[in-house]
Amino acid sequence: MSDCERCSNYVYDEITGAYYCEAPIDQDAWERMLEGKKDCPYYIEDGEYKTVNKQI
Repeated sequence: MSDCERCSNYVYDEITGAYYCEAPIDQDAWERMLEGKKDCPYYIEDGEYKTVNKQI
């Protein structure tokens, strides 16, 4: 499974005070990921450091 904490789709919800994945993952893809058969197809590495590198 991909590292969700480093994904752009992993966002903080101020109302509930928790992080969640906002990617449109269906149940079949979720089950495959939990079984370790496939990585998340919606994983996007957080581009926080890419922006900083462009500024340098």
